[in-house]
Amino acid sequence: MPIAIPVLGGRYRRFTPMCRILGVDRILVGMFGICLAIFPWAAFAHLDVPTPVSVIALPAGTPTRSIQLSRVVSDLRRGDPFGKLKMGLMCVGAHSLKWNTRRGDVSVEDFDHVFRDELKSLGYDVVSASRDLFDSGDEVQADFLVGGTIKSLVVDACWPHSGFGDRMSTKGSALMEVEWQIYDPIQRKVMDRFTTRTGSVVRKPQSDGVEGLVYAAFAENVRALVSKGPLRSYAVGAARDLLAARLPNPNVSPLSLHLPEKGVGTVAGAAAATVLVESATGHGSGFLISSDGYFFTNHHVVGGAKFVKLRWSDGQEQVAQVMRVDKGRDVALLKSPARGRAPLHRSPGTVGVGTEVFAVGAPLFTDLQGTVTKGIISANRDRDGYAFIQSDVSVAPGNSGGPLVTGRGELLGMAVTSVRISDAQQGMNFFIPAADIFRFLAIVAGK
Repeated sequence: MPIAIPVLGGRYRRFTPMCRILGVDRILVGMFGICLAIFPWAAFAHLDVPTPVSVIALPAGTPTRSIQLSRVVSDLRRGDPFGKLKMGLMCVGAHSLKWNTRRGDVSVEDFDHVFRDELKSLGYDVVSASRDLFDSGDEVQADFLVGGTIKSLVVDACWPHSGFGDRMSTKGSALMEVEWQIYDPIQRKVMDRFTTRTGSVVRKPQSDGVEGLVYAAFAENVRALVSKGPLRSYAVGAARDLLAARLPNPNVSPLSLHLPEKGVGTVAGAAAATVLVESATGHGSGFLISSDGYFFTNHHVVGGAKFVKLRWSDGQEQVAQVMRVDKGRDVALLKSPARGRAPLHRSPGTVGVGTEVFAVGAPLFTDLQGTVTKGIISANRDRDGYAFIQSDVSVAPGNSGGPLVTGRGELLGMAVTSVRISDAQQGMNFFIPAADIFRFLAIVAGK
């Protein structure tokens, strides 16, 4: 694995293990899958790198909110040329550098050390995205999350000691454009967007290969985000209590519905009240909660849609209108004919750990609609200020928005998320308590 080492001027570089030769005309350089194809350079001109921005560090004692680099994405496609590589003491010749990974995610850990070190040196509170050998498995959450899309990258590199067999010592320049997003996990929305375009010039050979030039360019873009962008306005201020209880939107008027006075009586009855919810982006589940045709599901199931399609267990289909949502609590209210079906009745009390429960939904595939699984209540949790019911009952993508019920079919909660490692279930699944669904959607019982 590459090792971070300090160099002059407070900058950092990575020492990368000796490149693995893939053939006489191709060499893999570093973690980016950068390819050197041996043919004359023609596409890129000399780089005009902007003067590095001046960034003032925060005064000691400045209150800060924690930030974390959450995701890095590249717009470069496999095989895209992004620079040139020269060789020898005179840095002559020019061979094309090509991107050798798919368009999309780049390992955030490749850039996390740059983001963290740069901002910490300026006095900011940064939560590392790198793996911790003693990680408890809980999700680390900062006040604000930062994501970056590498829109363009141009590198002008040289291996001055290649004649001596040294294909790691590298100097040169790199120019990068990054489109940044700042995300608020409490409000669950992107708060700001900003684009930076700058780079770095490394005049003295460094023992970190071509990727060191890429890291240096990324570092300058981080500094530009602080100096010219909006990051400072979010990161400076009193830390927020991420565990404080989240409250419903007080501006949402209560909606009075004809809620059932008694339950469906059985798990089979609960399955009959559960529907498949289909939108343009996929499918989830939902369930009837009122005889006048109102249904609950997750906000992430409907997304930004105004209308979605519902399908009952007997195959009948109908259109539902999205009436209201709460993005933070991830709940949505739908309106569509009840067709004489019996709605679910909310359980009148709380259930303890170890109580047997059932989940209903459409795991993975739409033709698995109405699947019922059994488990127990594992715990009651608070995550990011929201209450959750934890259960080992088996759920999968497609169960989202489906009900969690007792053996008598009484509503306890709604499926929302689960812990999966390498796409494998871990028996840790989370449900929104029924009380919160009603509260955050401002649903009250009518007379």
